[in-house]
Amino acid sequence: MPKVNIYMETDNGSKKSLYRGYGAVVEFVRRDGTVVTRTVSGMCHGDWNLAYIHALTDALGLLAKPCTVIMVTNNDYVCGSLCSGRVNEWRGNGWCTAAGRPVAYADEWDELCRAASGHALYFVHTSGKRPYSGEIQQAISEVRGRGERWQQMQFAD
Repeated sequence: MPKVNIYMETDNGSKKSLYRGYGAVVEFVRRDGTVVTRTVSGMCHGDWNLAYIHALTDALGLLAKPCTVIMVTNNDYVCGSLCSGRVNEWRGNGWCTAAGRPVAYADEWDELCRAASGHALYFVHTSGKRPYSGEIQQAISEVRGRGERWQQMQFAD
């Protein structure tokens, strides 16, 4: 199975529900040793975890065949929930926790599970500066700028 690394970030670590950007770089090495990267980015309105769910879903959507995926980020909740099998428990409980409470962002979690299907997922927690951080933040800045202009046009009408 080919191995890829997915590096993910958001533009804000606040746990509050905000309009925020997210991005990811998918990195793989060809047989000849050439490193190839693809970047995804977008905007969402929600908390930090929702941004990471979107970043990972978008990044996994770039993969054409099953891969060993190393998720590199500082978000323990999203990646840990996938790797520990907690997401499968929620899905089996109709997207409710063991206590019977609805899981936040159930539709987005379900989409992420579909995108992750067939891949072997592993999580590496990192703090501080990560590879591709500059590229990810630049992509987030560009998409955020387009989003702000779109919002201004909507309110101008």
